[in-house]
Amino acid sequence: MSSEFGLDHGLIHEAVVTGRKVGADSDFWAALAHGEALFAKVVAFVAEALKLFCLKIDIDRDMTSWSCVEPVEAKEGEFEPVLHEFFNEGEVSIVGEELVQRAKKQGAPTGLRHAEAMLREEDKIPSEWRKYVLVFPEVWQDPDGHRNAFYLHWDGDRWYLSYGWLRAGFVSGYRLVGLRKYQKKSLDS
Repeated sequence: MSSEFGLDHGLIHEAVVTGRKVGADSDFWAALAHGEALFAKVVAFVAEALKLFCLKIDIDRDMTSWSCVEPVEAKEGEFEPVLHEFFNEGEVSIVGEELVQRAKKQGAPTGLRHAEAMLREEDKIPSEWRKYVLVFPEVWQDPDGHRNAFYLHWDGDRWYLSYGWLRAGFVSGYRLVGLRKYQKKSLDS
């Protein structure tokens, strides 16, 4: 799905991630967003450059050297995910730490286990969600001491699991993943 600039949210997300790698902070992206035509050209350029290289960073599933510093409850059983908007009126981005606080207030208690469960059955993720980056607000600390949240993003063919620093900005194409219902399966039933 396209953004207000006619660009794919996934491409915008990848442009922001690539920009972070070269030192572009949230102030840079906010300033750039004020010039819509320039913003569209820069994002299109970065998106085209991303097609040249496809680096896949595998996350160490046993999470060696990572620690969950703000865990969410994840009991066995079925769950139904729902998306939550987390921006206040007029906002176009917020830092990740604020996102985590808003997730707590909204009751969006999801984390890495929820993300992995959805990824295992990605065909069940509604196709209309592909226009968003799906954020799971459980907080993990990486080996370098950075606080992170995991997210799923659609690349045009499939969903990918990745993570982002909470000190970075999250933009309007992101949605919190919450739970509509959560049922614990009984071993006796």
